[in-house]
Amino acid sequence: MLHTKRIAVLVAISGGLFANAAYAGDGYVGYAIDHGAKPLVTSTGICVRGGRPVTDGPVPAHCAPAPAPVPVAVAPTPPAPTPAPIAPVEQTILVSKPITITGINFKFDSYKLLNHDIKVLDQVADFAKNHPDAVLDVNGYCSKVGSYAYNLKLSKLRANSVAQYLTQHGVTSDRMVLKGHSYDNPVATNATPQGRFLNQRVEINSSIKVQKTVR
Repeated sequence: MLHTKRIAVLVAISGGLFANAAYAGDGYVGYAIDHGAKPLVTSTGICVRGGRPVTDGPVPAHCAPAPAPVPVAVAPTPPAPTPAPIAPVEQTILVSKPITITGINFKFDSYKLLNHDIKVLDQVADFAKNHPDAVLDVNGYCSKVGSYAYNLKLSKLRANSVAQYLTQHGVTSDRMVLKGHSYDNPVATNATPQGRFLNQRVEINSSIKVQKTVR
């Protein structure tokens, strides 16, 4: 008798839960729907079934699980093209190139040109013709024998001897700057005859314009 009462109570409760529900006979077969023909959904998102025997009819779209998204193939992004190297800009400019002419030597206490001096000075004259804008610095020197003042005068005479020869061979005097240095700036020892001979000299310094390619 007690068991029968419990069944009656459950039926009564069940009837109360679905008193306002109808059961669809269309695509929502087996699902409870409200008066607006929409499926009843619990607070957890589950559609309510019951009342009528459950069939294998189609699952309402609202209750059917969402299909797994189909992965979209993404084409790989091609690597950015390597930029072409920028060619360096080159330009040609004129620069000064220093020139020093040696090999013009004198005997002790003399400013007379020697035979080998003549050969060097002929080359200097050709250089001056090929470079008409070049200025020649003619510098005379002596060995350290005697006073500074005497050797200063002698070094100037040696520079003048060279300038006179060059003038006779086409180099105008306004293209030459003469200077005596006495026994300053030796290039060899003054303790030996050979060293003194190397110091008894004339050096010619100049510069020419040459082309140079720069970036």
